[in-house]
Amino acid sequence: MKGSEIYFWSPSEKAKKLYYNVLCAGHFYCDADYHLVRDSYDSLLVLYVIDGTFTFRTQEGCFITAVKNDTVILDCYNPHEYFTNDSLESLWIHIAGVNSREFLQEILNNNGGNVIKAGQPLYIKESMCKIFDGIHGSKLLNEADLSAKVYKLLLEILNPASYTARDERIHEENIRAVKDYIAAHLSEKITVESLAGEVHMSTAHFSRVFRQQTGFSPYDYVLMVRLNKAKELLHKTDMSVAEIAYETGFNSQANFVYCFKNNEGISPGKFRKLKF
Repeated sequence: MKGSEIYFWSPSEKAKKLYYNVLCAGHFYCDADYHLVRDSYDSLLVLYVIDGTFTFRTQEGCFITAVKNDTVILDCYNPHEYFTNDSLESLWIHIAGVNSREFLQEILNNNGGNVIKAGQPLYIKESMCKIFDGIHGSKLLNEADLSAKVYKLLLEILNPASYTARDERIHEENIRAVKDYIAAHLSEKITVESLAGEVHMSTAHFSRVFRQQTGFSPYDYVLMVRLNKAKELLHKTDMSVAEIAYETGFNSQANFVYCFKNNEGISPGKFRKLKF
């Protein structure tokens, strides 16, 4: 409808290999005649609903409607369909490059679907406006800066601010306490249940808050801390591999060696011989 804008961007070959890219972006005003069905457009669509409704078809064939202040992220590499039943004002961006599809999967896993209901939706809108402004007008962004802004947008979508300031502060304090507990009990058996109990949360709620605060699942975080400590001991001490395994909480030397090699690509013995 009248007042709508669309701008296109052509990434360089270097940007296609190294960066997140913007293919096009728009600010649309639509009525009920707006209905798009497309086989593919090699990109992800990020759309912020300024007003009205936005309905899309999932990969399973269901239809989901997003409303004002919702953000939607869709995989447009696959067949897709979306429309509005009444009216829609939206800010949207098609992005591609590097690991954008893997990032999408992490967003879906973290948020439980394509619709993001952020506690502070204007943060997402602000990030999108900066990208939109960066591909038109007199102050165009260079490709590296544009990529950085796309990455920031994806992070906003991955971990939307969903708590009040007070709750956020409490969660930060709880997760800091859990990190301290992990560091102090690294050689012991650590379970998600025991960590959740330290801050008096249910296991499910704790796992969700921990991921939102740190970007890691509790299991992955504990493993990372153990491996980091193991690397420090390998580098700074003469402790045997078996001693380091038990000192960092692995239940056997074999399990330690397997996890270390799986994550680092080399054995603990070879790591110890590296010069730093």
